[in-house]
Amino acid sequence: MKKLTTLIFAVLLLSGLGMAKTKWDMHIAWPASNFHTKGVMMFADMVAKATNGQLEIVVHPGGALGFKGQEVLGAVRSGTLPIAELFMGNARGDDPIFGLTSVPLLVKNYDEAWKLYQIAKPYYEKALERQNAKFLYAVPWPPSGLYTKKLLKSTADFKGLKIRTYDANSAEFVTLLGGQGIAIPFSELYTALSTGLVNGVLTSTQTGVDAKLWEVTNYFHRINYAFPLNMVFVNKQAFDRLPADQQKAILDAAAKVEAYQWKQSKKADLASEITLKTHGMKIVTKITPELQSAMEKAAQQILQKWLKEAGATGEAVIKAFRGQ
Repeated sequence: MKKLTTLIFAVLLLSGLGMAKTKWDMHIAWPASNFHTKGVMMFADMVAKATNGQLEIVVHPGGALGFKGQEVLGAVRSGTLPIAELFMGNARGDDPIFGLTSVPLLVKNYDEAWKLYQIAKPYYEKALERQNAKFLYAVPWPPSGLYTKKLLKSTADFKGLKIRTYDANSAEFVTLLGGQGIAIPFSELYTALSTGLVNGVLTSTQTGVDAKLWEVTNYFHRINYAFPLNMVFVNKQAFDRLPADQQKAILDAAAKVEAYQWKQSKKADLASEITLKTHGMKIVTKITPELQSAMEKAAQQILQKWLKEAGATGEAVIKAFRGQ
């Protein structure tokens, strides 16, 4: 009888271990209202349903886990974070390929952004493999534009401008036009504009709504600087430890959310522009020929600099994109 009881206990214990749940805390910097965050929450929900709750991804919006941009990839690489969503340009220091997404004026619309992404995606995957991580999916921001308190007509108008930028490419772009690019966390942006620490921002319509930029700037210049990507990725060991069916659930959910979120990005851009206008923001769609010429010259300089940094990989991507 004692042996039978021991056997039953052992079976129940092994059965319980087999049903053990996996919980991943997920970093994302953006607020819960942002479409990127909504997409990540959709992804987590799809994974939970597909695995019958055996894999739980707990999303922490607004950077609540305490990680800053450049720290995130390292945290996933080490396993401190099992999974994260990150603005791709923040990983450029780990691999030059991640700087591609914010090379200025390289793509003009969502179709071109998708084409470039499809060409570059295998390189993103390989770059993350070298960082002990697995690429899951990527989604673009609406095209970046310039928020300022004054109308910009030429490079002369950039003199004295201190513009919050989001990576090395965008900072150099503003500098080449005569302004000063300044790195400030999103959480500090509104205060920086209110106090005069910066007097302009290079970002999307969506971010303009998130930060209520109509209260601290007057103009949004639609220069279509870039369609920068945010990527979702997971620690390689954390992924490899999962059963095959849970791995498949993650990959299936990633593919579905990516397709959906590319459409949502375009919708978010249009909806956010309407919100900006409703709050009195002046939307500038006609850029003067003088300023457009200066921007294209600056963009070309940044592209050439990035190509030197990215080497043969960069050359291959750009040639394929341009059909050369």
